[in-house]
Amino acid sequence: MRRLFVLGVLAILVALPFAVQNDYFMRLINIGMIYAVLAISLNFVLGYAGQISLGHAGFFGIGAYTAAIITHGGSGALFWPAFLASGLTAGLGGVIIGVPALRLKGHYLAFGTLGFGEIVRIVLYNWREVTRGTDGISGIPSPDLFGFELDTDQKYYFLVLFALSLAIATSYRMQRSKYGREFAAIRDAEMAAGTTGVNVTHMKILAFVISSIMAGLAGALYAHLVGFLSPDTFTFEVTAQVLSMVLIGGMGTVFGPVLGAAFITALPEMLRISKEYYQVIYGAGVALAVLFLPEGLLGLLGRHAAMSVPHTGNSFSENELCIDDPAIALLRPVEASNCRASDGNIVSIDQNILSINHLTCKFGGLIAINDLSMNVRAGTVHALIGPNGAGKTTFINLVSGVRAPSPNTITFDGEALQPTSSWNVAKVGIARTYQNLRSFHSLTVKENVLVGCRASRRAGWLAIILGLPSAAAEEKELLGLAEVALRFVGLWHVRDIQVSALPHEQQRLVEIARALAMRPKMILLDEPAAGMNPTEVDRLAGYVQKMKSIGLTVLLVEHNMPFVMRIADDITVLSFGKKIADGAPAAIRSNPEVISAYLGKRALAKDVQNAFA
Repeated sequence: MRRLFVLGVLAILVALPFAVQNDYFMRLINIGMIYAVLAISLNFVLGYAGQISLGHAGFFGIGAYTAAIITHGGSGALFWPAFLASGLTAGLGGVIIGVPALRLKGHYLAFGTLGFGEIVRIVLYNWREVTRGTDGISGIPSPDLFGFELDTDQKYYFLVLFALSLAIATSYRMQRSKYGREFAAIRDAEMAAGTTGVNVTHMKILAFVISSIMAGLAGALYAHLVGFLSPDTFTFEVTAQVLSMVLIGGMGTVFGPVLGAAFITALPEMLRISKEYYQVIYGAGVALAVLFLPEGLLGLLGRHAAMSVPHTGNSFSENELCIDDPAIALLRPVEASNCRASDGNIVSIDQNILSINHLTCKFGGLIAINDLSMNVRAGTVHALIGPNGAGKTTFINLVSGVRAPSPNTITFDGEALQPTSSWNVAKVGIARTYQNLRSFHSLTVKENVLVGCRASRRAGWLAIILGLPSAAAEEKELLGLAEVALRFVGLWHVRDIQVSALPHEQQRLVEIARALAMRPKMILLDEPAAGMNPTEVDRLAGYVQKMKSIGLTVLLVEHNMPFVMRIADDITVLSFGKKIADGAPAAIRSNPEVISAYLGKRALAKDVQNAFA
């Protein structure tokens, strides 16, 4: 049925220029399709990666003027090298704006990209020796395809249709690939994406470059369609139109920008019968669509599908992976190098995988971590406890690379952990979860875990776009690893449900599965039992013990003292950023400084017993 629908749509698209003989409407269709390509390009930055860009008219203008400068007054055969050059020059502009823009977020990024678009417009106006300024560039030839000149709108339509099809195919393949999942992770929770191993810097630049190349190609198509360019074509109004197309059609969807382009292109023509009121009606219609359809037309359909969630139940055992299952080997971490002897045999777990040496962290005049030194033994469950404000989460942020520690204060697996990015810390074998849930809410359970998966051989973006066997093999390997991680926590049966539709406990377990899929040497669990009932805490304790049994080191930050005392091998206690105790659970339970920090100096013996029992 779906194949018949696709074939029917293709038949209509091929027959369209033969049915529409009016030159005006044919020109309108061509321009609408070019704007659809431009909207798809903006969707890479705005919809997929969640970065606000208001300078898209600049990339569009760079591509158009590149093609016009190369081909005006010449042969239509020059279109093809000019077409490629348009993408390259616009892509260079994407790098130029993308790298500095990494330091900006939110409305600061929006204003920065808006400034870029205005700079391009001013250059087009004033660089008369090249752009001819307000006089514009005329004599842009029609493309010549092997001697066949595309000199009418009906003929040109097939070139634009081909370009739009390629843009849609590229968008589709990227969205369904590891790159699409990483873009979505950055959009939904940038900090969590970094600690899951996503190179945030690289992916943001990639989004800007792909977007700008595609916008430049759209500009070349526009230049050769209209045959004349002037700078007043590439104003902020173009960016606003394209932004409206993406918002109305549906950000982050493949066909949403195309639907939005059709809507924005056709609406003014439909409203011209209202004469002088059409601009008011048009503006009000766009504003209402954005206000009442914040996820766009296709986003609304997607949300409806996500709300239709089947009953997930609480039966974990039927999906859970047993410790003796051979598949669990996929999750076993690479053994810490300082826990192997020269002959390759495993040595005692008394070896330290993490060593902290006089670590200090200040926020202005506030000392969050005060000269902390501690060791975590490989293959153990080590708990870090303390009252609220003791510095536990700050410590986790320092170890995971969210905050940069001082040089030579953290040693992991025998190597000094220098100040670096969180994704580089993830590469050395440190994974983490968060006290407040940081799942990638727009993705399914399986897609969340896939973000953390890494294949033995990574396929490049070109292999993914072209659908090469290497890309398929990598995706198969990633899916196998994601399945094992989800079966480890008993959630394989909800793999295709949007993660935000799950209950709290299961969302916590999805984060743990995502961290396990990274195959880390050590996992940092920040308040994993928060918000769980006693039954759920018991299940969590079993999973932590199972992590330990497969060779994973667990560093646990937790307020639930019975849970900590039950599973921890060693405990470190912080108070106001300073270590006050370090040792086995039995010693910590009776330590007077710990009792004082938690319950006050006048605490009764039964209070202590209730707190830690």
